[in-house]
Amino acid sequence: MPAIASISGCTRDALYKGFINCYQRRFPSAGKKAGFLDWVETAGLVLDGNPFSFQRHEYLREPYGDPHPHQVEMKAAQLGLTTKAGLRAIHGAITGKYPRGILYLFPSKTDVTEFSKGRINALVGDNPETIGGWIVETDTSNLKQIGDSFLYLRGMRSRVSLKSVPVDFIVFDELDKAPQKAVDMAMQRMAHSEVKEWLKLSNPTLPDYGIDKAFQETDQRYWKLKCPSCGHYTCLEETFPACLVELSDGRVIRGCEKCKTELNPAIGEWVARKPDIKDKRGYHYSQLMSQFVDMKELIHDFRTTQNLTDFYNLRIGIAWVEAT
Repeated sequence: MPAIASISGCTRDALYKGFINCYQRRFPSAGKKAGFLDWVETAGLVLDGNPFSFQRHEYLREPYGDPHPHQVEMKAAQLGLTTKAGLRAIHGAITGKYPRGILYLFPSKTDVTEFSKGRINALVGDNPETIGGWIVETDTSNLKQIGDSFLYLRGMRSRVSLKSVPVDFIVFDELDKAPQKAVDMAMQRMAHSEVKEWLKLSNPTLPDYGIDKAFQETDQRYWKLKCPSCGHYTCLEETFPACLVELSDGRVIRGCEKCKTELNPAIGEWVARKPDIKDKRGYHYSQLMSQFVDMKELIHDFRTTQNLTDFYNLRIGIAWVEAT
């Protein structure tokens, strides 16, 4: 499909409106009225060459459907959270939820370039109609026009980049690697917004710092697995490493903390540790819930690592400082 702004003989606005009408007729569930969860499930999205699905990522379905305006995601590595954040920003621009724009922040300009080329361009390439058809070419890696909205991709080390744009939604990606004093400055970009939504996500580093501090101020939701034998719910992060049970055949399984029956990481519930907190929603993600991580390999790495800090930060997703 040619870019909306590149077809000669028609105004951009006329082409854009015509495209919306055609697109909504072809994908009625993916148009401007679709919620985020409905959009990703019915719009025919493709990620890394495969149809979008929550299969083997069941823990992500509820967070995708969560409309809470203020969310914190404290996470281990490689669990699909940056992709979710990018898709949420794109969906919000397409639907007109964020008419003043979206500010997606990274620690550095290098991170901006890598995200723009590696994530945004890949999404457009995999989804030339569902996503690419809404993007008006801007010829820059740090600014994307999506429908009538703008996605600003900026590094947090530049005071100028944090002062220059008014927005409705801010994503703080890899918060712990960024200067923390820049967070308050970035928040001022929503001073005149009627929406004022934000998402903070990061691998944790130090206790009571960055994403760990932000997570402590939320309702603190954990993915608890239901035992098929006794019905007990186990939080793997709270019981690690005892939650990993070594069998006589050499396998390592996720085990119920009460009866040691094998747990299916796809069958669980998000449970808030502090349900009385309503103004901020928090999710914790670890590789213990991932169906792509071998538990035998993970427990071996735990026992043999020379860097427990990185193990806990990047594999279990918790703030940790090794005693010296």
